Amino acid sequence: MSQIQRRQKNVPLSTRTKPAILRARKRKVSENDDSGKEVKQSRIETTEMPQPLGDVTSSLNVEKERAITPETPVPETWNKFRGLTCIPTPPSSRKLPLPKLNWADQSQVWTLMCRKDRLYPRRSDYLTQHPSLQARMRAILLDWLTEVCEVHKLHRETYYLATDFIDRYLTASQDVPKQQLQLIGITCLFIAAKIEEIYPPKLSDFSYVTDGACTDKEILEKELVILKKLNWDLSPVTSNCWLNTYLQLAQELVQKESSKEENANDNHSFMFPQYSPLTFVQVARLLDLCTLDMSSLNFTSSLIAAAAMCYTMPPQLASRVSGYSTEDFQECCDWMAAFAMTVHEMGPVQLKAFSQVPQDDIHNIQTHSVDLETLERAQIRLSQIRSLSSRKSPQMTEVSAGLLTPPKTDEKSRYLEEYSG
Repeated sequence: MSQIQRRQKNVPLSTRTKPAILRARKRKVSENDDSGKEVKQSRIETTEMPQPLGDVTSSLNVEKERAITPETPVPETWNKFRGLTCIPTPPSSRKLPLPKLNWADQSQVWTLMCRKDRLYPRRSDYLTQHPSLQARMRAILLDWLTEVCEVHKLHRETYYLATDFIDRYLTASQDVPKQQLQLIGITCLFIAAKIEEIYPPKLSDFSYVTDGACTDKEILEKELVILKKLNWDLSPVTSNCWLNTYLQLAQELVQKESSKEENANDNHSFMFPQYSPLTFVQVARLLDLCTLDMSSLNFTSSLIAAAAMCYTMPPQLASRVSGYSTEDFQECCDWMAAFAMTVHEMGPVQLKAFSQVPQDDIHNIQTHSVDLETLERAQIRLSQIRSLSSRKSPQMTEVSAGLLTPPKTDEKSRYLEEYSG
């Protein structure tokens, strides 16, 4: 046995397995044991250190502060507690049509929805910042995106989110070349699908539909550019969302009037749709056609959805479910009349069947129900209506809006029977 092996055999196991640096550090601590204890004690007893600014823990400890003052009790719900610590949202001038909700405060929900109409502005003149782009290019892009959504069975909310991202990105940008327009569109749809869809398509699927015009790397790089330009504000209330809300409220009002029950909405959760899918698809087709036109950006998402409701229900009912007065959406209805007549000529819409899609979710799938030819007919009719209205006297102009007058009594009763059925 060598001399080194004898030394290792005589050394205890605990000392032999520790590294040399740890043994040296242990000896140093044992030599200065008293000084080490003094340092630890001084750290514990130090209480004169300045408190950091903005102490979050002290401001959030509401229970201790509120328990001292009985006149200000502890908030019972999270919504009330959040109102104490956050900046309150200014109230909206629109009337509150939401019923009592068992999962949130209806006034806060409505105020937040109305506030997002102001947080996410819409501009119809942003193409002046892009000399190489035209309004028809935007229509071609959105028409192509609806085909992509139908092929991949994407929801309507995904399409409307992508449309909002495209418009806001171009509004915040300058001099975008037309060769980048398809890349911007498919990237915005890629972002919207990851937000809205449970099982979004893969990145390779989005690059594949461009037929080699956009690669996976280009989409990922453009995604970062768009998100930064949008300041990561990715949760607008689209016109599709407003339409769902309006139809749900309209159905509840019709049922309440038909059943004569005053407390019908007290315990309603307002979570499951009760309206007819055919009615929703009919109005959604009008919204799809209006979205292709740049002039739709002159109106907010809530206003354009409320105006579209006037062509399926009496304007008074559309006013009750939207919180707007009939004078508020009169201008939007006048502009939308040409599009509504064009959609009416197409006849009633039919629900398309999709495999692996539940029956109650089929109406939420975005379909290619209108095309560029339909848009051209509506725009030609709109120009004709404007030229005729400019020639007529003011008295005749009021009569020309007869399409927006309330329906007759028999039409109202038939409408109520249709909704209650």
